[in-house]
Amino acid sequence: MSRSNYKKIFLLTVLVLITLLAVRMTSLKREELTPLETAVKDSLAPVQEVTIGFARGLHDMLSSAANLGHLAEENKKLKQEVRELKSRLDRVEEYKVQNRRLKEMLQYREFTVDKYKLMTAAVIGRDPGNWFGTITVNRGANDGVDKDMAVIVPGGLVGRVVAVSKHTAEVLLITDPRSGVAAVVQQSQEPGVVEGVANSTGMVRMIHLRRDAPVKPGQVVVSSGVGGIYPSGVRIGKIISTENDPGGLFQTAAVEPFVDLRVLREVFIVTAVYTPEVNLPLEGNE
Repeated sequence: MSRSNYKKIFLLTVLVLITLLAVRMTSLKREELTPLETAVKDSLAPVQEVTIGFARGLHDMLSSAANLGHLAEENKKLKQEVRELKSRLDRVEEYKVQNRRLKEMLQYREFTVDKYKLMTAAVIGRDPGNWFGTITVNRGANDGVDKDMAVIVPGGLVGRVVAVSKHTAEVLLITDPRSGVAAVVQQSQEPGVVEGVANSTGMVRMIHLRRDAPVKPGQVVVSSGVGGIYPSGVRIGKIISTENDPGGLFQTAAVEPFVDLRVLREVFIVTAVYTPEVNLPLEGNE
């Protein structure tokens, strides 16, 4: 571009600026514009519109970017708050369940205070290869725990202590096939033995029932106290079904335990059983 063209563009620019300045200075005092002012305003209107639109778009874009960053940070904080609230709710629910469980155990201890001396113990381990075989509790010889002490919960019989260390004890559950509990059918006082069933999901069975014994589903099985390990009258389970043994002399009853041994958290170890005094009438007295 030649120097003369640069001069023309420069002069045109100066002329436009002078004109705009004059419009600015005189527009406040006049109600109408001159033809030249009108022409200049009309010619510059599209340029101003594009410029203003571009400026607004740029402003909106920058504002949106800033808002997105702010929203992302706020969303992150809200998600963290939600996680914390869920964690608190889970803890509150766990405390509620634990409180109900411990309250039930406390009531049971008070209810049986004249029958047993009970020691509370927490379950701290299980046999991973046999979930219904044994559990480990946090009480041992230093706490006065001894072998063959019965273990119970408010719902019923759990098992017996089979091994003791200084600070822990191993409990054989009634669902283990190695376990045997002298028991009776509560309604008929029919005696038998409750033992665990191999490869079952927590079921037990009552064996050595007479073939013609009045045993039927729905009846309750409790410990008889024979043998001296388990106290008498502790609930074991409910009869589900019966069948005759192959030999034909006895019948066997499938029993569903009252205690869900899968979810044990705390148990009672029976450290003493109080035998009530029985005053038998003397011969010749009523």
